[in-house]
Amino acid sequence: MAATMGAASPVDAPAAPATFPSVPAKYYGNADDIPKCRPGHVCATVAYGGKYRVFDFYRYGTYGLSGWHGRGKVVNEQAGGAAARVVDRSGAETACVAAGTALADVNWDRAGKITLTTARC
Repeated sequence: MAATMGAASPVDAPAAPATFPSVPAKYYGNADDIPKCRPGHVCATVAYGGKYRVFDFYRYGTYGLSGWHGRGKVVNEQAGGAAARVVDRSGAETACVAAGTALADVNWDRAGKITLTTARC
């Protein structure tokens, strides 16, 4: 049986991590290959399929997370008091990453949203 483009993935395969609204994301095979997060941006890393998917957030707002599992990292390269907040599915804040800092051990299994805001941690 030949593989066809656009064929559905196996039923038991986990959904690829995504955000809504959508933000740019790239896959990296090795953690050492992940570039530094750009100034003014927030980058979030989630492991998937033996690789790393890095999401690049730039605009203030709330982004829903779908298919994010395991542990990951959030790097906040925004300026001033801008924060990146990780919120669980019940609406409780589980992490706040201040501008110019990173949090290396985020539990994506609990996370439901990431919010970029001007409000300090």
